[in-house]
Amino acid sequence: MKNSCFRVFLFIFLIISISSVFAANGDIKGVVLDAETGRPLQGANITLEGTELGASADVRGHFIIFGVPKGSYKIRASMMGYEEKRSETALSGSGEVIVNFNLRPTVLQLQPVTVTGKSERNLMEKPALESSGLELAVSTIRQREIKRQGAKTVIDALKYIPGALIETRGRKIKQFFSIRGQRYPYPEYAVNGAWQREFLETPYFFSAADIEQVKVIRSSAALLMGINGMAGVINIITKEYEKSETTREIEYGTFGTYRAHISHGAKIGDLSYATGLGTQHTDGPAGMHAVEGMMNFYGSVHWTPSEKLSVRYNLFHLNGKRELRLAEPPAAKRFLTELWSFDPVRSTLANLKINYKLSDKAATEFLAYYTNRDPVFIDEDEVTHEIKKVSERDHEWGINLIQSLALSKKNTLRIGGLLNHWVAPNGKRFYQGRRSDLQTVSAVVVDEHRIGALNLDGGIRWAKTYINEYGAFGINGSGKGFSKVEPIKDQWQPAILQASFGAAYSFPNLFTLNINMAAGEIKPLPGTLDVNLREPLNERRLKLDAGVRKLLPHIGQFSLVGFVTQQKNAIVLSGKTFKAPSRFMELYLNRDQDQYGLEFEVRLAQMFKSMQAFFNATAMSSRAEKDGDMQRNRELPQFISSGGLYFQHGGFDATILGKYVSSFQSTRFAAKPKDGPAVPQPLGDFITLDVNLGWTMGKTYFTRFYLETKNLTDQAYSTVVGYPDFGRTITVGLRQTFK
Repeated sequence: MKNSCFRVFLFIFLIISISSVFAANGDIKGVVLDAETGRPLQGANITLEGTELGASADVRGHFIIFGVPKGSYKIRASMMGYEEKRSETALSGSGEVIVNFNLRPTVLQLQPVTVTGKSERNLMEKPALESSGLELAVSTIRQREIKRQGAKTVIDALKYIPGALIETRGRKIKQFFSIRGQRYPYPEYAVNGAWQREFLETPYFFSAADIEQVKVIRSSAALLMGINGMAGVINIITKEYEKSETTREIEYGTFGTYRAHISHGAKIGDLSYATGLGTQHTDGPAGMHAVEGMMNFYGSVHWTPSEKLSVRYNLFHLNGKRELRLAEPPAAKRFLTELWSFDPVRSTLANLKINYKLSDKAATEFLAYYTNRDPVFIDEDEVTHEIKKVSERDHEWGINLIQSLALSKKNTLRIGGLLNHWVAPNGKRFYQGRRSDLQTVSAVVVDEHRIGALNLDGGIRWAKTYINEYGAFGINGSGKGFSKVEPIKDQWQPAILQASFGAAYSFPNLFTLNINMAAGEIKPLPGTLDVNLREPLNERRLKLDAGVRKLLPHIGQFSLVGFVTQQKNAIVLSGKTFKAPSRFMELYLNRDQDQYGLEFEVRLAQMFKSMQAFFNATAMSSRAEKDGDMQRNRELPQFISSGGLYFQHGGFDATILGKYVSSFQSTRFAAKPKDGPAVPQPLGDFITLDVNLGWTMGKTYFTRFYLETKNLTDQAYSTVVGYPDFGRTITVGLRQTFK
């Protein structure tokens, strides 16, 4: 079956690789910028009124409309959250005309509108773009939206995207984020496109104040970013400046929580820079062992000496400590008393990206990155208060290269390769004391073909891991000798193949259709063991996304996406644990699963010159194998929805945000009776309401006073057994911006 799927995808790939003849009379090009900040407006739509021709602005705000016949035209630039702007231009022959736009923001910049007319995905400017068929399954949370929501961290910023579920706990990994029930493995993370093999300890402390935007591929079908792209990808894009700006902020709230942050950036000639420094602290609820304190630093330099060359370096450093909060009944007894903490928690991330445009037909993106993490785990005996310390440090480095080749004006081929080397000298989490040293190589080929308003793409990725040393699995029989088992050394793991095919069609009336199909394998996370104390089998996943988006000028955009996922040998928790020397290990198993669902999203344009709103809902049906039959999977919610209303009048602004998660259940962390297995505990089935109010004064120096209330109704709910939400929290703050 695997060979058949591979042949089908290879056939599709070869078919769409055929170039076609491109004929054009002239081109219209230009740049679209934010009139206030000077920043490029990636995703802005440019259309020639009365024709089917159009384009979408790339990452630098540039656009090109190819093949424009001789004549006079009215050209329109638009983007959700900005005022439309029109201009008149004329083409006299086969040359080119330059038209630039500066758009003024309205109340709030929301999700960028997908391409109108002919979609011009500029793969020379941005070689790492994923399939056009995934456009409706990608959520973008921008800085302005992050501020309105009062998000402090990456995890906070992800709360309201379609199908999002945040599992909050007090364990070593504090918060897990998933979309559409994609867990074990959870979605992967990247920072400015640099894939992170180990990142789950970082996103709930990664400061949102230093983020320009977060892009989330909700579908499990990413080819160009990460290795396990079949589990979805979250790409954190850090902040840049086009003009001089300084912002300082301080706030105080419930549970002795305080946060301070200062940032500054500017652009001088062809060089821009950004810096940020912040601190945050909370005591947590009394008696819950939940004190946290973190400091973070961010720095970035972006040099663009010419249109052909762009060099950007980014550095992020996190340093602090945190206590792992105690659980509450019905969690198992040991979770109620364990005094665990990390002191210190340190992470340093650095990446260098170089984009070089060799010509109009060839461009290269080179990305090098290094990450070092050093959390020191502390286990304090609750009776004797004896302390044991273990360093769970690890580091990784990698390089990623993507080459774009325009075989014609309608056909672009991309070839890439990735090398990642990850080392955990002392092991991590459940496999402390067992050294891990892995090297992964990957190669990818993606071809994209444009036929009028139809965009087709297909690709294949190959990945293989070399085990220099790995002692986290390979146990035969009893696990009694876990600490003495011989590690695996100097072995290649079997290669993993993933393939994807996508299509996008744009109608003249701003109506778009998107479809993406993908198949591939997913490896279990390092250190994962099954009930037989062996590494679980690789999961084989087949998925399909299909959707439609409609843009109604002056009203908003509406999208409906259907998705299907089939999982063979899915990697899931078994509910069983194993007590190894000085640690407990949670054991996994392989089982078949499937799910299908619908995502509906609406984002309204400005209403009454002062309001905007959004709403999304995800309904899905999940099944899992049990006793040889496929039965409803009650470990996942069946319905998740979010909505928000943004209001601004004069200096006053208000944001109302709500979220609903239907009921689900789990045995993880649940207490086990003496005479049988743990009983599944109810989770979810809650509605939360957040309200943020603010008042802004000034024209050049902006001062904003704000009040933020989370879980306004103080509803008691849990997303993980034994770890209920802390309830209503109130924060007051002051933000000043100097431009």
